[in-house]
Amino acid sequence: MTAKDFLAANSLLAERARLAIMAILAAADEPVDFSSLLEKLELSKGNLSSHVRKLEEAKLLRVHKEFVDRKPRTTFECTALGRRELRDYLSRLEAMLSAARADSGGQ
Repeated sequence: MTAKDFLAANSLLAERARLAIMAILAAADEPVDFSSLLEKLELSKGNLSSHVRKLEEAKLLRVHKEFVDRKPRTTFECTALGRRELRDYLSRLEAMLSAARADSGGQ
């Protein structure tokens, strides 16, 4: 695995906030609400919304909007494509790191 191979991975996931969003959603057994993501990631509402929009446009996550007790509730879940892209990104990263360690004599 070369650095060039890693650069072929989904570039949306290279941004740390988007990678963290996808990791949380991929690990969740059920949809995660907006407030929970805000708390876990300590992002501003606007920043989180911006990242989520990009991931939704790429079909890596799905957004659900509903009203619960007359209050709006937005939840997110990782799509099958999102899980595949996240696995691919992490596999490429791990392979590149392993190759770099091997090239440096395992140090």
